[in-house]
Amino acid sequence: MAEEAKLEKEILAELKKDYPMTKESSKEINLGHFSSFRNGDNFKITYAWKLANSLQQVSFVKYRNTAIKDKSRYAGVCIDLMHVLPEFKITANTENDKFLNLYLPNSVKVKAVPAFNHKYILEAADAGTIEQTIGIEFFNKIMSVQDLNVEVKDHKCLIYGVYPFNYESCKVMFQLAEDIVKMDQISHSYNPPTYTKE
Repeated sequence: MAEEAKLEKEILAELKKDYPMTKESSKEINLGHFSSFRNGDNFKITYAWKLANSLQQVSFVKYRNTAIKDKSRYAGVCIDLMHVLPEFKITANTENDKFLNLYLPNSVKVKAVPAFNHKYILEAADAGTIEQTIGIEFFNKIMSVQDLNVEVKDHKCLIYGVYPFNYESCKVMFQLAEDIVKMDQISHSYNPPTYTKE
């Protein structure tokens, strides 16, 4: 366990070089409203940080599932969105099950990136809307690690790892978070003028 803690510190130190962070109270963060964390009492956030240079609230958390014997810690990035995004959920197909999407009634195909559909499951009302909203590059980027899940719900976006805390996944989490924040900023700043007749 001491070796694992040492490795986590090294990973965090490496991440802070590119993504400066300040400590944040874990009590301020609640993941319970995300469907992935519906049984919220089982998920305990052990540490939390806030990205120092972000224009909006972006939190990096380490957590563990107290409902299982595995004491491994996992990582996630939670973003407070400035405007409403269409709700969607991206789930890593870790079992490489070609028929997994048949069991998920809201699953849709990403036509622009066919390879994505073999490695991930997208649940959304309309895939085309999601493609336009977050961009094709987002799908390409998440495929580089193949072990991240993403959920957008109630003005928040959560990106989290399927496997225990590791550097590569965390780095891609931050890259995806940057993309979401940029997209959110552009959407928020675009406010066309309205005119009324005298």
